[in-house]
Amino acid sequence: MALSGDLRLRIVRAWQKKKLTTKELAETFGVGEATVTRLKRTYRETKSVNPKPHGGGNPRRIATEQEPLVIALVQQHPDWTEAKYAEVLTEKHGIHASSVTVGRVIRRHGYSVKKRPSSPRSAIAPTSSSDDADSSPTSRASPLRVWFLWTKPARRRR
Repeated sequence: MALSGDLRLRIVRAWQKKKLTTKELAETFGVGEATVTRLKRTYRETKSVNPKPHGGGNPRRIATEQEPLVIALVQQHPDWTEAKYAEVLTEKHGIHASSVTVGRVIRRHGYSVKKRPSSPRSAIAPTSSSDDADSSPTSRASPLRVWFLWTKPARRRR
């Protein structure tokens, strides 16, 4: 957690005026000794207690300007996997990103996609035929199933 500017200033002032040791300053202000050491060094070097700017980090693999390409692919092909989107982005747009990175962009925009491909269709034939005598649009539950639902005790919280 970053220290507030006020706390940083109070630590440096206590160090200058009261000549407390690093350990005493850390105990007094509830921070680590390494924090006090770094703060004292920063003050000696810069005469300021302001924190250093953020270091940056790695740039995004898929830049903000390129995200509409990903979203367009999702809208055109909603049944693709994240790996397929990553493959197409590499082939057609030259964007080299992992399937995880592509999925992160997709979820950032409120979409969700499949993680793995669909299974092939079952080779087993359906057990019911479509030309049954009873062609009513709604199926009826078996009496045994209904009886079970009526007699099953309700779950209680403990």
